[in-house]
Amino acid sequence: MNDDWARESVLLTVAQVQQDSPIFDSLSLRSEIFKLSQQAHKACVNPENVGGFDQAERAAIASRICSLNNEDQLANYYADLIPQSSHAIQIINPSYSGDGDRRVEAILKHTDLVTASPKDASEVDIRKLEDSGISTEDIVRLSELIAFVNYEIRVVKGIRSMEQLL
Repeated sequence: MNDDWARESVLLTVAQVQQDSPIFDSLSLRSEIFKLSQQAHKACVNPENVGGFDQAERAAIASRICSLNNEDQLANYYADLIPQSSHAIQIINPSYSGDGDRRVEAILKHTDLVTASPKDASEVDIRKLEDSGISTEDIVRLSELIAFVNYEIRVVKGIRSMEQLL
């Protein structure tokens, strides 16, 4: 069987799944899910059309989401994608609030809210993003990124839980 899907999978890499492990045999039965997850990863983190969020900012937001979920390995994976000279590096720190930049403040508040308490997010929160100058298209991009990274976190944590049972 061609295992390229496994070598390319950020999820398996971060969960530290070895191809000779019992968990790999179980996960390989769902290889299509991992292939699709990797395609979604590329589309959310490094899309062809970045819109108002460059790759460094996307990676920083993703790393922040991981930190908020105590998922350090995935947070480090994303942090490693950010050039140290990028202004976006500050976003990683969950205590960073934007230092007066209305756009960044709105993005971080929204990201933190949807990550920590998604049921509390409302139309008012979307209006705050719009009021800070973020376009509808970029609100959709941000929403996709937040949802996808939270999905990745749950998959990685699920894999680790499965490993403990084997």
